[in-house]
Amino acid sequence: MMVSTKIVKLLNKLFQAGFTDEKAIISMTMDDILALSGISVFEISLINELQKSIKAGRIMSFLGGNQVEKEG
Repeated sequence: MMVSTKIVKLLNKLFQAGFTDEKAIISMTMDDILALSGISVFEISLINELQKSIKAGRIMSFLGGNQVEKEG
């Protein structure tokens, strides 16, 4: 399984904006997300999935393209 180029591009945007670790990414607010240069609606949804994956300890699943399983 390969890491999606869309995820790599998003991670580059986050790193360039100073969000370089899990704690920083989890603590991003909607204002932080909307302030990112050239952010798309798809990338906003990816950030949401990334935040959920980090919280669930499933970052490798996220990078592999699997969606976070909903907790029920």
